[in-house]
This record gives sequence, C-alpha cells and structure tokens, in this order.
Amino acid sequence: MRTLGYLAFLAGLGLTGWTCQLVHHAQERQIRASFERDAAKVGSDTAVRLQTYFDMLLSMKGMFTLSDQIDRAQFARFVKALNLAERYPGFQAIQFVRYVPAGELEQFAARVHGDRSLVAIGYPGFAIHPQAARQDHYIIDYNEPMRGNENAFGLDLGALAPHLRAIEAGRDSDLVVATERITLVQDARGEAGFVARAPVYRNGMPTDTVAQRRAAFVGLVAIVFRVGNLMNEVIDPGLRGQLALRIHDGGTLAYGSEPPADKNNTMYDSGNGALRLLPGLEATSRIQLGQRHWVVKFGALEGSRYSSDLVPIVQIGASGIVISALLAAVLLSLARSHTLAERLRVALEEQRAFQDSASVGLVLVAGGTIVRCNRGMEDVMGYWPGELSGRPTAKLAQGADPFVAARSGRRWQGELELLRKDGTLIACLVSGKALATSELAESGVWVVQDISDRKTAEAELVDARDGLEHSLAELEKQKASVELAHKDLSSVLQTLKQAQTNLITSEKMASLGSLVAGIAHELNTPIGNSLLTATALQDMVADFEQHYASGGIKRSALETHLADTRMACTIMTSSLRRAADLITSFKQVAVDQTSDKRRRFDLAEVVHDTLATYAAQLRRANCETEVDVGPALILDSYPGSVSQVLTNLINNTVLHGFEGCASGRITITARQLEAEQVLLTFADDGVGMSSKVLHQVFDPFFTTKMGQGGSGLGMNIVYNLVTGMLGGQIALASEPGKGTSVTITMPMTAPRRSDEDADLSALQAR
Repeated sequence: MRTLGYLAFLAGLGLTGWTCQLVHHAQERQIRASFERDAAKVGSDTAVRLQTYFDMLLSMKGMFTLSDQIDRAQFARFVKALNLAERYPGFQAIQFVRYVPAGELEQFAARVHGDRSLVAIGYPGFAIHPQAARQDHYIIDYNEPMRGNENAFGLDLGALAPHLRAIEAGRDSDLVVATERITLVQDARGEAGFVARAPVYRNGMPTDTVAQRRAAFVGLVAIVFRVGNLMNEVIDPGLRGQLALRIHDGGTLAYGSEPPADKNNTMYDSGNGALRLLPGLEATSRIQLGQRHWVVKFGALEGSRYSSDLVPIVQIGASGIVISALLAAVLLSLARSHTLAERLRVALEEQRAFQDSASVGLVLVAGGTIVRCNRGMEDVMGYWPGELSGRPTAKLAQGADPFVAARSGRRWQGELELLRKDGTLIACLVSGKALATSELAESGVWVVQDISDRKTAEAELVDARDGLEHSLAELEKQKASVELAHKDLSSVLQTLKQAQTNLITSEKMASLGSLVAGIAHELNTPIGNSLLTATALQDMVADFEQHYASGGIKRSALETHLADTRMACTIMTSSLRRAADLITSFKQVAVDQTSDKRRRFDLAEVVHDTLATYAAQLRRANCETEVDVGPALILDSYPGSVSQVLTNLINNTVLHGFEGCASGRITITARQLEAEQVLLTFADDGVGMSSKVLHQVFDPFFTTKMGQGGSGLGMNIVYNLVTGMLGGQIALASEPGKGTSVTITMPMTAPRRSDEDADLSALQAR
C-alpha cells in the first residue's frame, strides 16, 4: 500500500509538468494575439482619425468652392462652429494660404492692415516673413485660432522648401497633400509636426489640366498638426505604458522602398529610442496621407500586459503537487480509517453544538411529539435544557396543535402564537420542511423565530402613519393659506409695477426738463450776443444820422460806418444761425422723445442732434466728444427711444463716469453688421465701475447717488428701451479706472408693437 502511494505521487508530478508546459505555450499565443490586436487597433484608430481630419479639410475646401471670396470673419465663424477643442482634438491651427504674385504684395499687405472684420483696429503689425525675392508667394492669410499661432501669421511658405514642394504638388494635382516632417514656426519646443493642405481654385475656371489649375489657383486651406498631440488623442491611455510606437515618414515612394528611419523623418517616437522592448513582439503598418504615407512600427514593452504570467503556472504546479500528495495520502490513510471515524464523530458533536448556539429555534417533530430541539428553541419557549424533548407539540399552544393541524404538503411558512412555559403568548415566524417523503403533519424540521419585537414596531409604525396623515391634513390647510397670501402678494406686485412705470415716466420727463434747461442756457449766449450787437448797431446808426443831418459826412466816416455795420450783421447772423440750429435739434429731439413715433431716420443725425442739445452740459464738464457714425445708416425704428437711450447714457456719464475727473472723452461709434443689424458703441474714459456695481447697474432703483440726484431708473430705462422698444441687446464692460463701454446691438428695422399692428389692421380694413 505504501509503494502504491509513492507511484501515484510520481505519476501526478509528471502529469503536472506536462500541464504546465501546455499552459505556458497557450500564454505565449495569447500574448502574441493581444499584441497584434492592440497594434492593429492603434494603427486603425490613427488612420481613421487622420481620415476624419482630411474629410474636414475637404469640407473647408467645399466652403471655398461655393465662394472663393470668403472673408476673414466668415472663415473665423466657420472654424468656431467646428468646436475644435472637443470635436477635433489634436489640431494646432486651421489656415488659409493665399497665393500672391510678387506685383501684388504691397496691395495684399495693405488690405490685411486695414481688415477690421474681426479686430476693430485691424492688423497694423502684420508683416510678410521671411522677405524673399521670388515671382510667386504663398502667404498664411487666415489663421485660426490666432492665439498661440501668431508666428505663423504672414509666413511666406514659398521661401521654405518643404512647404513649397507640398504646395506645388497640391496645386498641380488638385489632391490633398501632406508635408514631410517639419518644425512648426509657432512651436518653440521643436516637436515634429506636419501640415495637410487642399488646393482652392477660382470659381468658373476650368481645372482639367495642370496649366488650367495653375491659372485658376487661389490658395490652399490647411490644417496644422503637432504629431505628439495627435497621437496622445489616438492612443488609449491603458496602452501607453505597454506599447512602444515609432512613426517615420515613408515619403511618396512605393511601399517597401521607403527610406530608413532617422531623426530627420521620424514623426513620433513614444520612448525616444530608450525603451526596453520584449523580443519577438514587433509589428509594422502603413498609413496613407494623401500622396504620402507613414510607416508605423510597434514593439511590446516589459510589463504586465505582454509578459508571461507565471502565477497560473505556479498555481497549476502547486495544485498538481498538492493533488498528487493528496492522492498518495489517501492511499496511505486507508490504514487510519478508525482514526477518521473518531474524528467524524467529533465533528458531528461540534455540528450539534453549532446548532445549539443558533439564536433561532430548531425543532424536529414526528407524530405530534418533539423528538429533538436546539438550545435556541428552549430559550424562545422559556424551558430548561432538555426539558422540551419528548413533549407533545400541543403543549406549545392554546387549543389545536400548531405543528399538526391543517399542515398538508411538504413545506409551510407563516406566523403563529405560541405558548411559553410561563403561560405568555408570543408571536413567532415559523417555517417547516417535511422529512424524506412524508407529509409535514407526520414529521418535519421546524425553524421558530421570536418576532414579538417586530410586531410591536409594526404597531408603532401604524400609529406613526396615523399621525402623518393628520400632519398632511394640517399641511393642506397651510397650503391654502399660502395660496391666499400669494394672491395678495400678486396684487401688491401689480401695484409696485404700476408705481415703477409712473417713476420711469417721471424720470423721462425730468430728463426732458433738464434738456430744456440746458437748451435755454445754451440759447442765452447767441441771443445775448445778437441783442448786444443790435443795440450797438442802433447807436451807430443814430450817430451816423446826426452826422448826416449836420452835412459833415466824409468818405472815410461812411466807409467806417459800412464796415462796422457789416461786422454787426455778420455777428448777428452767426449767433442767430447757431440759435436756430440749437432750436431745430431741440425740436427734433423733444418731439421724438415725447411722441415716440416710428419713422425712418438717419442714425447720424439723431446722434448729432442729441449731442447738440447737451453741448452746454458737456462743455461745463470739460468733456470732449468723438462721433464715428456713417451717413448711410438709415433705420426704420423709434428715434425718440434712441435719443432717450443716448440722453440717459450722457447723463449717467456726466453724473457718475466723470466724478472727480477734470476732463473726459465720450466716443460714439456705429457700424452695420450682417443680417440688417447695427452695432452702436458708447464709451467713456471715466472712473469705471466695480464688478458689484456692474452686476446691478440695470436693476431698477439701484444708484450710487441715492439722495444726491440719482433716481436709480436711468440705466433700467436704457435696458427696457433697447430690449423692448428697439428689439435689441445691450452689454456693459467696465473696470475701475478704465472707463465704461456700452455695446448696443439692434435691428435696422425695429419689431412692430401691438398697437402699431392694430392701427395697420384698422387701416387695411378701411
């Protein structure tokens, strides 16, 4: 028997070794398949990502195909709509490279300097670089985003050989072209990069031959890439520490004849050549980029993903050894069967002790008698140890036997009231299962659990539910009270809104009164000058009549009198004309502000009329004004509202903006936008506003001059007029010490009000 055990142990060791060898070979095949799958995924993801970017490049070319006169603002809006940071990560910039013959360089630079479609001051610092004397120039004109790519703006690619080769290839082939490895001018770190470009031709010109394409060539749309950023977006983060990746430019040659990789054509190297690779795990793939292709080589790094896992082999070996030893031990232990039987008896006693330690009752019932129960059952029913065994189950209830009556079937579970030894009834959860093939009423094992505490908790829960229902009824009453209070508050709110409307009307009338006072003060000077001159002229005429009556008038006296008369007439004419202009401007502004009728008007005239009526106040505040409003801005809107907005802004600037300032400047500009919109800007160089004041400036009744002449309604009126009557939008920008800028965007044709629609309907009905 001992020899047989040793032979079984040796046979088990041999079988274990053979199994470990099979597992090792299976692991190597799995690692190789995992590496090839990961390499194929990275190569496929890179190709798909590049194809996506090239498709986007073709969509940009399609935009220029619709119109080869795309301006800078349209190009910027198109790039902004692409949402590059989220949808196309890995881009460095999107550009439009314009073809400029040598004879048109100065005209092109001047046009860029004066281009204000995106930046108000244009691009005064724009310069073509590097300077090179050549016939054809290919200059980066549109450059988005500009931030971080300023060095590329104005770059003449015709002076750079790698770019020139790619540009000429794309121009002549009408295909997407990619450059070889280059260092981007906007990259100070010297990382590898490349540019993909698509040619753009002038609409309406043939492009069938190379000569025709050169004649129709306008420029190229381009995408600039940092290869490092591109691959960081492509490679799964979980593979970066497991997979080595090296990409080099294979040029335009056929596959298999590409030049060897070196530092001049390496596009990307995940480990800079310093990583330790696992032998035998290498792969190569190729990616097409227009007329070029990349060679991608993969290698496996030392790590958990591609390294053999010795743990399963060790486990199998250890398990085999253990199993072999156990088999030998079983054979050797046959002689010890008596010892095992004794241990089994001890184990059964330990199991019985474990049952007795359970907190629930376990009882074996047969023929209405308790055959055996655990200590938990005795504790639940209040009996001493061993006292329940042999007793009839009818002793555990008042009335019928709870474990026999109507207990058909093999299983039963429910709640029963059992009788303790002391005569008290307790609620118990009882579950029974029949033994062998008998019915549960004949014999079975029962589990008994005292649930008296749970029943008490359920009763308390019912009481709590009743209390909650009462609370809900009280809550309904309170809700009705709140709704009544809400109605009262709504009535108060309506009253407050009416009061606010009255205050706004008072504010507008006060503004008009201030305007009348300013005009009266301004008219005082020219009218006074005219009166003084007329009085002096009257005296001169009386003196001349005396000399004439005496007959002693000389020629020199007559000429002097005529000169003085001419000067007096000139002074009176100038003063009265100034007064007439003031009255005309005041009449127009006053009529517009009081009647607030819709009409067609010139925005420049309304701005100048409003400023003219406030000339005295601005002069007293030592404030200069600068107006840049084109004469062709004709609006179909409400000139009174526009004048009221300017009036409130001027009053607000004089009262708040120039407080503590010896002088100031107000700048008013206006220009037409697309979609029949007008951009009106009102700016001052005053004290500015804090962020807190800027946040509350449009709130009604908010003012920093409460009790000092400020009502808090001026800017609220401006906001309501712009967003309501004029149908526009308003925005403020201000910092302490840096002045304030108010930007108003409104349609050239204001939206019609309901009362105007009613008048129009009545007119059509007639």
